[in-house]
Amino acid sequence: MKRMNAAGMMLMATLVLTGGCSQWLSKRALEHGVAAMKQGDYKTAVVQFEKASRHIVDSPDLYYNLAKSYEQLNDLDKAQKNFETALNLKPNDTDCMMCLGEILLKRQKWDEATAMYEKASLGMPPDALLLTALAKAASGAGRTDAARIYLIRALRADPNYAAAHYDLGCLYRDVYMLPPEAIEQFDAFLRMADPRDPHVAGAREKILQLKQVVGRQAMQLQAGVKRDPAAAVKLVAEGDRQRTAKQMPKAEKAYRDALAADPLCQDAAFNLALICKAKNNLPEAMKLLLRAANMEPLRQTTLLEAAQTALALKDYATAGRMLDRVIAISPTFAPAYASLAIVRQSQNQKAAARVYAEQYVRLAPPGPDRDRYEAWARTLPR
Repeated sequence: MKRMNAAGMMLMATLVLTGGCSQWLSKRALEHGVAAMKQGDYKTAVVQFEKASRHIVDSPDLYYNLAKSYEQLNDLDKAQKNFETALNLKPNDTDCMMCLGEILLKRQKWDEATAMYEKASLGMPPDALLLTALAKAASGAGRTDAARIYLIRALRADPNYAAAHYDLGCLYRDVYMLPPEAIEQFDAFLRMADPRDPHVAGAREKILQLKQVVGRQAMQLQAGVKRDPAAAVKLVAEGDRQRTAKQMPKAEKAYRDALAADPLCQDAAFNLALICKAKNNLPEAMKLLLRAANMEPLRQTTLLEAAQTALALKDYATAGRMLDRVIAISPTFAPAYASLAIVRQSQNQKAAARVYAEQYVRLAPPGPDRDRYEAWARTLPR
């Protein structure tokens, strides 16, 4: 918060005076306003700054402090008006833009807040605080894909920015239905947040609730079904040997026998899915890949294969869910964003397709694919 002393504000201001008395009164009002603000007496600060503003016409800091005082009194309309006045007097004041954006967020003026934060970001390197604010505006407007990308970018700019971890955890819990990934974000928040942060207790409670969900979702066998993991490992190894020797029927049998021996053998399910896919039996391959993904939800190779198979089947909802998990696990893996851009385009969510295409462009190495996505992204609506 700017807290210029009265003398500084007077020096920067043009006074519309009727005589020396007005100048003296304005100076006194500024002094009293600054003193009241420092003491947390915002009602008095407002009264004094309003008095000063009758004669001071071009001090952006006066109107900034007046706006901050109104904000503390929860008079958001007057806070917004005075921040706008301050910004008109000093158009490049990034701090004022950020404060005005926060007021617009509080008033749920999502698009105006987005425009203000984007203006503040011009010419600046990626900033975690600003990107997290943009995420709040996007989330409020229902643009959850954009919100997620802003938060991923925020954490790339500052991996230790606690607020971004918390907000991303909320998105993974409430929108994307990714309990393990949400737990990871809330854990990171707790490691990095000030213990006095009001969200700390809520984050701990969310983690407990999510762990219960993960426990319920864990793949379990029906009563009476037995497992023989040792036999399954041997059969998978046999399947791998037969596949290397191009003996696909024998490899397929070995993998099926491995799954019979241990229904929770992820390698057997995954490798059998690849054989089914090679035979163009995409529906069975999809079932096996989903089964494998449920066994080990964080294995990226399985998730990518499942996403590609779902895309081939034009099952865009499943492809999207798999890619959501890939991005949560590996937020710098560029190809996942390219694929999810195609999914959103196929779902007729063109603005979201642009969000993912642009993120792919940010992460991908230079080359024809990146150039093609960059050109495509420019054709899509924001």
